[in-house]
Amino acid sequence: MIYIPKTIRACEIVSRLKNDKDETIINIEELPKNLADKANCIKEYAYIIHNKDIYTTEDEAKNPEHKAGTLKPEHIHLIIRFKRNQPQQFTSIAKWFDIPQNFVSNIHGKFTDAILYLTHANAPDKYQYNADEIVSNFNVETIIEHEKNKSVLDEVLQKILSGEIREYNKTLEIDNLMLVYEARKINEAFKIRSEYLQATQKERQTTVIYICGQSGSGKTTLAKKIANEKGLDYFISSGSNDIMDGYCQQPCLILDDVRPSCLGLSDLLKLLDPYTASSIKSRYKNKYLNAELIILTSVLPIEEFYHNVFENENEPIQQLKRRCQFYIKMNKSVISIQKWDDLEMKYSKPIEYFNDTLVEFEAQKIANTKTTQENIEELLPFLCGNIITRPETFNSEKTENYDIKSEIISDKEFNKLFNEEV
Repeated sequence: MIYIPKTIRACEIVSRLKNDKDETIINIEELPKNLADKANCIKEYAYIIHNKDIYTTEDEAKNPEHKAGTLKPEHIHLIIRFKRNQPQQFTSIAKWFDIPQNFVSNIHGKFTDAILYLTHANAPDKYQYNADEIVSNFNVETIIEHEKNKSVLDEVLQKILSGEIREYNKTLEIDNLMLVYEARKINEAFKIRSEYLQATQKERQTTVIYICGQSGSGKTTLAKKIANEKGLDYFISSGSNDIMDGYCQQPCLILDDVRPSCLGLSDLLKLLDPYTASSIKSRYKNKYLNAELIILTSVLPIEEFYHNVFENENEPIQQLKRRCQFYIKMNKSVISIQKWDDLEMKYSKPIEYFNDTLVEFEAQKIANTKTTQENIEELLPFLCGNIITRPETFNSEKTENYDIKSEIISDKEFNKLFNEEV
């Protein structure tokens, strides 16, 4: 048995404007007056004429006469909210408009949802009406716009929670104004996502690479090329003591020119563990790390790095080496690569390659080489054509009696000579 409340606080009326005999059911011309007459109990009302709705296959399944794809008869959607102490009965509301009682229904859920349905804003599969087609005694356009923005925000938050939007690419995926106005909710969603990952994802498959070489050999460039070849967005750690400052869940972490003072051995071993996801200490909040690729670059060979950094630690160097599956040593000419062997507990024999890492960079650098004058006039174009050419030396020439030696003259002497000539 369906319970029908005696009184309701809000209602919706859906009715055709005319019946099959072309007789008027609801008189649109008289409707504003009917609503105004009930102003003592009506707080808000809004209505719209739907004249572009189409029957669906579901409609046709319920009634074969309603052919899918054909236009529905013109009809009205009228929503009313009554004043706090003025709830109304179905029978009374039906009498106001001289319509059958079954045309009047209670609004279940939020009144804003009913407002959105007037334009089908919350039913994207239906025809979308314009908000200016609504007749109302309150500002429905502001409410619809607000609810649309809220709906977009909810979609963004859901994508963050599902991992579809990552923190590092949020500026590409989320509107900048939303990032400003909804910063608290967005940041909270990223925090909840991080907590969820820490609680559920304990394992990982991470490749760790250690690259060493002299300055200018292309260590950082090589690290970037590796990440790009794998199609991974990367984060290059800062040179500060907080190496995770600014990390936003990028799938590749490049610890560039990592230094002894950055972190202790236990923290480093936890960070580099290829099979166990971890939370890494950071200044403001710990960062969850489940990267696919971690690359360390240093000017120190791995043995020297270990002994300089962790000489007082009890952990054997193998603990560091076995985490760094690939060990790359490079100079400007050669790249030497070794792979860790778990059975032998040592690195394999090196395989050497020509180092062309910086070829493209150097070629671009040469192509962009400009003279000092060109660089100056690019910076200060208004000086072009105003260059002063000053003689710096007199040519040496011998006479029978004496030599005239080259001499560099001062600006003061030059100006004196120049003024005398003028």
